[in-house]
Amino acid sequence: MAELYKDDILDRIKYLDEDVDSVFDGDGRFRVIIVGGGALVLRDYLSRATEDIDVLSADSRLYELMRAYDMNGYVNAYINCFPYNYEDRIDLIWSGSRVDYYTASLEDIVIAKLCSNRADDLSDIELVAHMVDWKTLESLALDEYEIKASSMNESRYLDFLDSYERFVGRFRP
Repeated sequence: MAELYKDDILDRIKYLDEDVDSVFDGDGRFRVIIVGGGALVLRDYLSRATEDIDVLSADSRLYELMRAYDMNGYVNAYINCFPYNYEDRIDLIWSGSRVDYYTASLEDIVIAKLCSNRADDLSDIELVAHMVDWKTLESLALDEYEIKASSMNESRYLDFLDSYERFVGRFRP
């Protein structure tokens, strides 16, 4: 696995844009939504390297090209870990000739990492806890039209709530 810092990730998204421009005819545009550690690195929330670039949403025709640049397009299998309306909060980070690259919001990423409850994810959110908008995080966690609407079932939502309450108890000012 590669160690990707912010400049490495930016290089990869620019090279992917060039490949997309050369492979696809016409002037249509594509949208890629980056999440996980890569998004946190791109937005300067983390200064460490990431091993890959997790892409939550992209046109499936881009997947083969993305693989060459350490982009994981199969993260969409975890869409139920993201609040239902996460797209309302995405931020444009770079616009190329054919591809617009976005990241999920910090709060949406924290929710997803709490939902996954993996040790690496929990250590990431500990590092960014002081940057979280706690009002937004609470809304995403408790509003029935956000993570609750995305959860696969009530049991998964209750597991998430347990992780969320522990996080809030440890880090909320």
